[in-house]
Amino acid sequence: MKRGSNWFFLAIAGLAGFYLITTMITNPAALLQQAAILVITIAIIYLVFRYFMKRKMGSDYSSYSKAVKQSKRTANEKTYSSSPSKTVTPIKKYVKRKPFKKKSSSHLTVIEGKKGKKKNRALF
Repeated sequence: MKRGSNWFFLAIAGLAGFYLITTMITNPAALLQQAAILVITIAIIYLVFRYFMKRKMGSDYSSYSKAVKQSKRTANEKTYSSSPSKTVTPIKKYVKRKPFKKKSSSHLTVIEGKKGKKKNRALF
C-alpha cells in the first residue's frame, strides 16, 4: 500500500513540474497571474480564519492579552527603576552558611544479588 501511494504522489509531482515548465515557456504572464491569485487567496483565508478564531476566543483571549500587556509594562518599569541611585547602601557582612549535606534518597533500595556466586557452566 505504501509503495503504491509513493508512485502516485511522484506521478502527481512530475505532472505538476511538467505543467510548470511548459507554462513558463509558453505563457509566463499567466504563471505569474496564477501565483498572485494563489497568494491572495491564501492571505484572505488566513485573515478570515484569524478573525473568527479571535472572536471565538472571546473574553478569555482579551483578558489574557491585557495581562500580557500589563506584565510587559511592569517589566519595563522595573528596568527603568533599577538604575543606579546616588545613595550608597551599606555593605552587609556575609553570614557563614552551613555546608550543604546530601540527603539520602529514601525511595531507593538495594537489592542483594548473586554477584559473588559463580555460575555452573558446562563450557568455559
